[in-house]
Amino acid sequence: MNSERRDMKRFLIIAVLFSGLTACDKYYFRGMIAPEGETANQRFEQSMEYNAIHGNESVKAGSDNYLLYVFSDTHIDGSTNNLDRFVNAYLSDIQASPFLLCLGDLENGKDGFGTFTSHTAPIADAGRRLFLTAGNHDLYFGRWKDFRSNFNASTYWFEVVAPSAKDLYISLESGGGTLGTSQRAWLENILEEKSGAYRNIIVFTHTHFFMKDFSQGHTSNFALEETYDLADLFSRYGVDLVISGHDHYREDTLFKGVEFLVLDCLEDNADNASYAILSIGDNIKVNFIDIK
Repeated sequence: MNSERRDMKRFLIIAVLFSGLTACDKYYFRGMIAPEGETANQRFEQSMEYNAIHGNESVKAGSDNYLLYVFSDTHIDGSTNNLDRFVNAYLSDIQASPFLLCLGDLENGKDGFGTFTSHTAPIADAGRRLFLTAGNHDLYFGRWKDFRSNFNASTYWFEVVAPSAKDLYISLESGGGTLGTSQRAWLENILEEKSGAYRNIIVFTHTHFFMKDFSQGHTSNFALEETYDLADLFSRYGVDLVISGHDHYREDTLFKGVEFLVLDCLEDNADNASYAILSIGDNIKVNFIDIK
C-alpha cells in the first residue's frame, strides 16, 4: 500500500510539473515527448508546393574556391548579440560567398520569427542570400505555418555555379527527428538524378544523425535504423558533407566516406558559441570561429 501511494504521489508531482512546463511560452517539453501538428510528410508536401511554383535557385560564385559561412541554433530570446556579430563578420568578409546557411532553431518561444528576420535583413540588403531550414524549436507551439509564411520552404535544393565547377546543396527538414517517407524518397531521387554532375554534394539540416545521449528527447533525434539508412544513402551517391546543428556541440566525423559536421550554437550567453567558415573547392576545409 505504501508503495502504491508513493508511486501515485510521484505521478501527481510529475503531472503538475509537466502541466506547468507545457504552458510556458518559452519551453515546449511536450514537443520533446510526443510530436504535434503537421507530420514530416505534410511539411514536405507543403515545401514542394512552394518549390513547384518558384523553382530551384542557381547562385553564382566568383571563384572556384569560396568561403561559406554557416551558423545554427541562435535561439533568440530577447538579445541578439551573437547573431549581430555574426552578420557583421560575414558582411565584412570580402572573400565570403554570396550566400550562407542557417541550420535552424532560430528563436525560442512562440512570438514568431520577426526578431530573426529583422536582424538578418542586412544580408538581403547587401544582395546576398540566406538559405535556411527549420529546427525542432521552429516547429514547437504549432509554428510551422509561421515558418512557412516567413521562409517559404524547408526542403529544397540549389546549385552554386563557379567559373569551372558546380556544387549541389540539399536542404532537408528534420525538426521532428525524421525525414518521413516522402522526403526520403525525394532525397534519393535527387541524388540519383544529380550524382556525378557536381563537384561537391553538400547536405544541410538541423538534427544531427548520430545521437550520443537522450538530451534532446526522442522526437528530436533520428532512430538508429533511419540514421543507418541515410548514412548508406549518402555514401552510395557520393555526398561529400552533411552539416547539422541541434546538440550545441561541435563534432567532425567521417563515416562510410562521408563527412558529418555538427556545429556549436550561436545562442547568446552560451559558453561555446561559435560558427563555421567552410573553404569550398576541390576539397572542403572547416574552420570554427569562437565568439568570446
